[in-house]
Amino acid sequence: MCDSTLVCSSLSLGDSTTKRAASSIAGSCNSETKSNNPDESRNDHSFCFQAKDFRVDAITLKLSSKTSGGYIYRLQLEKDVQRLQQQLQEEMELHAILENAIENNAVIPPGVSHLPAHALELLSSISILESAILKLEEEFISLHFQQTVVEMDTKFCQPLDVDELSTDVRPKDLWDNPNRLSEEMVRCMKNIFISLADSTARLKSSASESQYSSLSPCGHLSNSSMLSLSERSRMSSGVQSPQLNKQCNPEVLATENTFDPYRVGCKLSWGDIGSYRLATEVSWMSVGRKQLEYAAGALRRFRTLVEQLARVNPIYLSGNEKLAFWINLYNALIMHAYLAYGVPRSELKLFSLMQKAAYTIGGHSLSAAAIEYVILKMKPPAHRPQIALLLALHKLKVLEEQRKYAIDSSEPLVAFALSCGLYSSPAIRIYTASNVREELHEAQRDFIRASVGVSSKGRLLVPKMLHCFSKSFVDDADLAVWISHYLPPHQAAFVEQCISKRRQSLLSSRNCGILPFDSRFRYLFLPEQM
Repeated sequence: MCDSTLVCSSLSLGDSTTKRAASSIAGSCNSETKSNNPDESRNDHSFCFQAKDFRVDAITLKLSSKTSGGYIYRLQLEKDVQRLQQQLQEEMELHAILENAIENNAVIPPGVSHLPAHALELLSSISILESAILKLEEEFISLHFQQTVVEMDTKFCQPLDVDELSTDVRPKDLWDNPNRLSEEMVRCMKNIFISLADSTARLKSSASESQYSSLSPCGHLSNSSMLSLSERSRMSSGVQSPQLNKQCNPEVLATENTFDPYRVGCKLSWGDIGSYRLATEVSWMSVGRKQLEYAAGALRRFRTLVEQLARVNPIYLSGNEKLAFWINLYNALIMHAYLAYGVPRSELKLFSLMQKAAYTIGGHSLSAAAIEYVILKMKPPAHRPQIALLLALHKLKVLEEQRKYAIDSSEPLVAFALSCGLYSSPAIRIYTASNVREELHEAQRDFIRASVGVSSKGRLLVPKMLHCFSKSFVDDADLAVWISHYLPPHQAAFVEQCISKRRQSLLSSRNCGILPFDSRFRYLFLPEQM
């Protein structure tokens, strides 16, 4: 009989060993078949066939095991590569999320469903540190700014009693009426500026031009009041344009001694400039004893008003209340900053001042820049490209809680209400919550009537600020018609007459000239309406 253990052991050997073992088994089976009886021989013969079949199966299994082993190994390698690729992708995504969150004050971007525990812990720590640093910076700026007012008070001698300067409501009673508080702040700053100016504060055009550059101790940002060389060349190129006769239009054009708040070269002013004819102009300030005494008491009163801002919560104000409150507060803050730090001599320094000057409102410090471009949602000023560029390069940091102070939607007419104390800026007036929308429309109309004029060639002259503002509403071809809607009927008719004459002289393509923005220091204050 064949030994089955030999057959089984042959399965674990190599191919040559398997063949030799199979041959031995076959030979043994043949010899045993000859010596035994037929039945046994038949059974042994059957077993030999099975052994041969087993030998073939053993070889096949051996080859198959080699092939399957390599396939499994390759599959394992592919799985490892996929796992490493997925891990790398997750690490890259986590890096991008963390980088974006750090740049945005540890705010996790939308769409991120989960983060590792250590990443969330890191973001939480960063967020706490960012908030603490920002709050410390705001408190430092606010304390430094308010301390400057105290130091200014000590420079003045023999201050007046606050009661002599107060109106029907004392400063300490205004914290629960934010709009009245902001109105009083503008009124107080207006009185300080006028008191520090010369007694003849309302300068007429005949004297103002020589005084703007020589008497202002605060300096100016630029000397761009006159038309640029390119503007002058374009305006003087229309030699065929008929000259306007001022004597023939006394009801429209102004005489020489008429006050023109935005006088520039080649510009003929209107005889009627609306409410701006009553404006008080402050382009420089003196330091006489009487003025300093008044300013000392007014500054003490103003400091009391500023301290009450910390108790105001603008979140609970209505839309119109917010609008009037922030406009007044912004104008007061810029005037306050000029008194505390002086007038900056460049756009870069002005932008730096707008970031440094801040008030604490409802426990949060807000700078003038944040009020203008975040709270009031003003667009970067296209008519002042340097400020627009600085805004693009410097992101204003405002907490989410502070963003709740903002107005619901932007109001373009706010452009005619905010003043940085520059020559081309609109006049300062006090805005009330009950009538702020109508007052903004009046501010637009009054500015257009006071700033727009015509040249001696009959060309409509438009301030750059107004031109940039109008681009959102009309094309340049329709600019003159759009402006005419805000002029009195006789002035609008005169503009149409000038344009018609220029068309007849083939000069219709140059109907309007753009006056450059003038950044010299100057404030215009409109009287309060009774």
